[in-house]
Amino acid sequence: MLKRFVVSNLLIIAIGLMNLPLSHAQISTQSASIKIATYHDDPFVKEATLGRMDASRFDQGEGRLLLLTNNRVRIEDENFIYRKDQAGVFKPFAFNPWPLPQSDDKGRFKFPNEARFPLFEIVRGPDGKPILTDGLQTWKPIDCYLGMTTTFKAANADKDATEFWAGRVLDWGQIFDGNHILFINSHSFIEGNAFYSPSARQVFLGVAAYRSVADSTIRMFETATSWDLVAHECGHAVHSTLKPNADLSDRGFRTWSESFGDQMAMWTSLTDRNRTQALVQEVGGDFLKSNSLTRFGEWFAGLTGQGSGWRDAFHSKKVSDTSDEEHDRSEVLTGAAYNIFATLYGRLKNQGMSEMNAVEAAGEIMGTFLTRSTDFTPENTMTIEDVAKAYLKIDRELFGSRYRDVLVSEFVGREIFDANSEAEWMEHEARIPNLRLHRSTDQDIEQLVRANLDRLGIGLDFGLKLQSVIRDNRLGQTIVRVQVTDGRGNDATLLENHGILVFRSDGTLADYHSPLPSDEGLNVQSRMQVQARGLMEEAKRMGIDQRGARLSIVRMQDGRLTIEARVMRTEGSNCWVEAFTLEHPEGARREVIIPTIPGRVSGLQPNGVQILTADDLND
Repeated sequence: MLKRFVVSNLLIIAIGLMNLPLSHAQISTQSASIKIATYHDDPFVKEATLGRMDASRFDQGEGRLLLLTNNRVRIEDENFIYRKDQAGVFKPFAFNPWPLPQSDDKGRFKFPNEARFPLFEIVRGPDGKPILTDGLQTWKPIDCYLGMTTTFKAANADKDATEFWAGRVLDWGQIFDGNHILFINSHSFIEGNAFYSPSARQVFLGVAAYRSVADSTIRMFETATSWDLVAHECGHAVHSTLKPNADLSDRGFRTWSESFGDQMAMWTSLTDRNRTQALVQEVGGDFLKSNSLTRFGEWFAGLTGQGSGWRDAFHSKKVSDTSDEEHDRSEVLTGAAYNIFATLYGRLKNQGMSEMNAVEAAGEIMGTFLTRSTDFTPENTMTIEDVAKAYLKIDRELFGSRYRDVLVSEFVGREIFDANSEAEWMEHEARIPNLRLHRSTDQDIEQLVRANLDRLGIGLDFGLKLQSVIRDNRLGQTIVRVQVTDGRGNDATLLENHGILVFRSDGTLADYHSPLPSDEGLNVQSRMQVQARGLMEEAKRMGIDQRGARLSIVRMQDGRLTIEARVMRTEGSNCWVEAFTLEHPEGARREVIIPTIPGRVSGLQPNGVQILTADDLND
């Protein structure tokens, strides 16, 4: 559906791009809309609210009833609820008791009688034990839809926001009926958790049973009812699509991805005017405090009695305050991003914007930083310092460096930047080759790349092959991804090393991140490239190139080089990487999936609630 963007002059000035329609939050459309009830946060915060979605976003089922499916998102549960055993394997545990999600006969997803905290009951025999059919429990029907509607709306909001900010179609999920569709299992497994599987390219949401100690009633919480959690998980799907060559087992990427998911939830929520209006009323002009935008997963506090949620973006954490565990360290970047948002809001308001417009404009700027940082970071492995440097680059390219002082101050204060980081970024800027696209067909781009291997710092032992070209329909940029070859002939073997070039609308090269590690800039005689050549021959002698994946030249944390072959392994919805290296030619497991809530939460909680495991439900 073609959309028109209503933009105020103040918003255009704030964004700094005078010739572009930039207010995503003030989208207007001529199409019909559908009433749909969802949670804005989760049931532990407040009751569901009735909103609207574009009618074109719903498929029709039998009897012309609307479904929570379209050509981009599909809510599709399996017939079973799974449990994860100690080995991390998901196995069927019970039959799925949730209904097929569809509208009423008036085309509405409106459920006024749905229980906010539904009771949970297992079908039991005379002895009180669960009745098993084919070894599986049967649960009494749970007539609840709001988890599925909340999930559907959050996922579509993520995709809308991403495509606007990034200026391109987001080809996430699986190819189904000719479309790229993100499948979401909204009731997947027993646990108050959720995850995105990059191998299945799907989102899996858990359910948590909990008993009130006071009256022994058991209720069921659906993580699908948490808008923040769903937007976070769909944010992982966005991130892995925008950064397709990232080593999914790289700690730097995984740390960035956790912050990316949290920020996706924050900035996407500000594209909903109703949510933004409620936030403005809540904070009263003071964003330097915890609020509904900064708090994630309030249901976690409701169930455990701990804190205000599973995370809160309003804090002063630094790198030295956190461990290198991905969720913990990611909070540093998320906290920095929120403080930057608050500062931008204050500046825009001081320039004469209303509170609403200032919040929306600051959210659009932060969403642009978030999504476009994937274009200005190294392709395979990266650090949160690399991501912060990408923010400086985006600021220079899109906003004329007007926010540089804010960015540098915040990143230094958080210890994401050290004393040399800004100078290193400026050196990187100075080394960008002076290349220009005169024509932008894929063939022209590949010829330009191959004709300038020396200027791109690629030694004689290696070559580059064009992998993909993305043409940004918002700023006119051309994003080019390339892949290293072992040699330069037409039959040269591909390596699992990738680089990225970004060309401006006028054809000049704005940025380049080399696919090969180096400590000498773009030097074709780089000591590291010479060393990599020798290590590759050693890897071949050890048979690492015969393990089912391409070889990859990797720079380790201590600066040394190694050669790897990384093979994605899958079992059901779970996946991990098996890495064959010079140090471990036999292979070593590296985790890829990080559940949103680290560690399992179960047992008696301080607020008088007992969170139940699958073993508890067997009693």
